[in-house]
Amino acid sequence: MAEHPGLPSAQRDPLSLEVIVADLRILRERGLVRIRHTDLAALRLAADRVPLPPPGEPDPRPVEALLRAAVRNLGEGPLASAAEHSFGLNRGARDRPAQDRRRRAAQEYGVSVERFRKHHERVIIEQVAEEILKLCMVPAARRFPNMEPAELARETTLDYRAGDARFPVTVHVEPVELLRDVDVVVVSANTYLEMPQPYKASVSAAIRRAAAERAPDGTIVTDPVLDELRAWMRDNGRPGLPVIAGTVVVTSAGTLSQQGIRRIYHAAIVSPRPGTNDYDVDPAAIAMAVRNTFAILRSERAQFTPPLKSVVFPLLGAGRGGLDPAVSFAWILTTVEREISQDGSWDIHFVARRRATADVILAGLSQRETHGETRPPQ
Repeated sequence: MAEHPGLPSAQRDPLSLEVIVADLRILRERGLVRIRHTDLAALRLAADRVPLPPPGEPDPRPVEALLRAAVRNLGEGPLASAAEHSFGLNRGARDRPAQDRRRRAAQEYGVSVERFRKHHERVIIEQVAEEILKLCMVPAARRFPNMEPAELARETTLDYRAGDARFPVTVHVEPVELLRDVDVVVVSANTYLEMPQPYKASVSAAIRRAAAERAPDGTIVTDPVLDELRAWMRDNGRPGLPVIAGTVVVTSAGTLSQQGIRRIYHAAIVSPRPGTNDYDVDPAAIAMAVRNTFAILRSERAQFTPPLKSVVFPLLGAGRGGLDPAVSFAWILTTVEREISQDGSWDIHFVARRRATADVILAGLSQRETHGETRPPQ
């Protein structure tokens, strides 16, 4: 899928054989057990284009599920077997060291490890990359024949009770950039408040993309969320330095204001681990960020007409931060309950891109007495 030389750069597909091959080489080296903490932008973008397999398939995680589907499509024989060994897809092999996986894969072809590394491994990775590209282009009904269509733009609204507090909770199943008529969107940020590139798959990247102003050919004209975060760092003497975990920084919503979004709150809860591509998330930082979110909401409420009333949370830290979604939700909800017990005038929303993540949220809410209904958004 080479880029077409006649297309403007903004219209070119960011997925190509070369970028997928590069990500697969990294994944083969680091292994499946480190997939959460590895920068695999192309594979995550491809996984977003290919719906998850239905329940009962080997693995529900997006990138790994995509990899397994691509390797299955290689069919029978040493090519597929060697690919399974190379990436640790065999039963009990996901945590094997890279050299051990390479040695086992070389045995499928009966060649030395060095010969395999120089020739066969390159062929295998390219073949897997081609199958991934094919999956991205095949209609969804043919990728996984037994899979139901993806559930997007669905809302479940609950009458939630916590002690004496009673308030509405709405759970959205849709990409965050499709949200409408929610005053404030909270997004995870790293403690350096550095935004990801707009083509990446995180909630923060999606918000940056959606808030940007573009020319008719797709070129970004203004990047307000990025610009305002950098201005805040300069004004507060923090360029190149981290903020305290749990800090919340406010920016405008850029072009998302056309969808009724009025503010973006950036919750700095993800701490990069020096010298690595890994991250740490202290759940206590999530609680601090939620408290700070409500403090800012109260301070900004009267500055808007009508006043701010609704706020939406994704599962903070459950993406690149690697935090278990159920843990993230528990810390958010517990802190929200405490805030609502003092001021019950807020409308609370949660957003999840995938049904499985929304189910985690709904399961957490169902542990208390709730009543609700599911409907398409208005």
